[in-house]
Amino acid sequence: MAVIMVMSPKEIPLGNDLALKVMSVEDFSPSEADTQQVDMTAFLQKQAQLDSLAKVREAQLAAQEDSINRLKLAGATDGKEMTTRKERAEAIGDVKYTIQYPDSGAYYALDNFFASLQSLSEKPNLIRVVHYGDSQVEGDRITDYLRNRMQSRFGGCGVGIVPLLEKQAFRNTISSDEAGNWQKIAVYGDNKGKPNQFYGLLASMYRFAPALNKDSLSDKVYKSWIKYKETGYLSKTDLNNKIENIKILYNSPKDELTTTITIDRAGKSENDTTFKYKLPQQDQRGVLGLFEQVIETRFKKVNMSFEAEAGTEFYGVAFDCHTGVAVDNVALRGSAGVEFTKMNKDFVRQHLKKMNVKLLILQFGVNVVPSPVSNYDFYEKLVMKQLRFFKSIDPDLAILVVGVSDMAHKSGTGYVSYSNIPKIRNAQRNAAFATGCAFWDLYEAMGGAGAMKSWVSSRPPLAGKDYTHFNSRGATVVGEMLYEALMKSYEEYKERNKGIFP
Repeated sequence: MAVIMVMSPKEIPLGNDLALKVMSVEDFSPSEADTQQVDMTAFLQKQAQLDSLAKVREAQLAAQEDSINRLKLAGATDGKEMTTRKERAEAIGDVKYTIQYPDSGAYYALDNFFASLQSLSEKPNLIRVVHYGDSQVEGDRITDYLRNRMQSRFGGCGVGIVPLLEKQAFRNTISSDEAGNWQKIAVYGDNKGKPNQFYGLLASMYRFAPALNKDSLSDKVYKSWIKYKETGYLSKTDLNNKIENIKILYNSPKDELTTTITIDRAGKSENDTTFKYKLPQQDQRGVLGLFEQVIETRFKKVNMSFEAEAGTEFYGVAFDCHTGVAVDNVALRGSAGVEFTKMNKDFVRQHLKKMNVKLLILQFGVNVVPSPVSNYDFYEKLVMKQLRFFKSIDPDLAILVVGVSDMAHKSGTGYVSYSNIPKIRNAQRNAAFATGCAFWDLYEAMGGAGAMKSWVSSRPPLAGKDYTHFNSRGATVVGEMLYEALMKSYEEYKERNKGIFP
């Protein structure tokens, strides 16, 4: 064996891009993979602290309910009430990796969002944060923790906007089941549609009735259903199954859309609550219909059945409170985050306005890493194009770009970080700064080169053995670091603007 290792050719080509690797002396020598290590002490301590914080948050949420003032709005219907309460004070400690802003001094990039947060204490309202990302945020990871922290401080409840068909339906926060006739058409992935179609905030549209065409002139009615239910992962501090308002985002150009909603209330012995409505028709495609059903409860299940004619499209179902903060998780598996410009600009504008979106978080990059190139100017331009697309729709929209996380690949007998990650991170940051957006460096925040290897090998582990994705513990740590960075900037905003708000 020693002779073989010394004389090893290291690799024997087999053709068709295949090769047989032969063990060599270098495989047993100290390598870069062995030396890439990150001190995990602070991250593991933070993870343990977050576990204990759950009990504190349970008491905080109980006190929060006691401090709420319910205000009946003039002209409100169906018992709709708006709630207001004072923002819960928090001590923000030392934040090592803060939000970064352009060198031009545009540290105001998130000010419109921060102003909306601060106004919640005086003016009842619901503001929305949309967290876009690739598979790193799939399953509501990272977003879930950020949502709970923000709702604990500013008010709000529910999981926000969720799809009507989710092929990877393993969210810890809400699960779904649907009839087999649903179809998803997206701007990304294998099921993508044509550019400039009417995709919603989820970068997708959903339908069970056929599209409008020359064969759909009849009045045939199509039927389907979807069921949402709470998961077994909810704790007493979770607000994911608490709702005050259910919203359906749709377009029905031929006729009214009939929907029946049945609520199985959590912890209630009485019969289910059922609502049946005729949702208004829109004159044409590209007009967003927004239906709201007010019901204040905690649910076990929400069943929705639909009757619609050809051409009816859906863009999501939202589970919200009337006031506070809603945080949506939009995971685009396999996406590099450069497909948004394929969406119809006016239709996106309708969603942003009607859903009162104040902050977009864009977290992509893991799908760019595995195919290294020497220069990422092309990627920088693509990211810049997406950011300008959103800014052209709403110049006041706050956008935060979260940089790519560390990833590792096999090198000899160990794992080493991809060497191109800093270049990709730099391209993302340059694009953010060039368009007046904010940036948070997740790569450095998690430890830089060697971080993913250390996160996987730590005890307990904070990432999966694919050396790419955070597990639930790691996602919680990332969510806390992101929340702390946001709140640090928020406190700095308030300091700069003393006297504007009481």
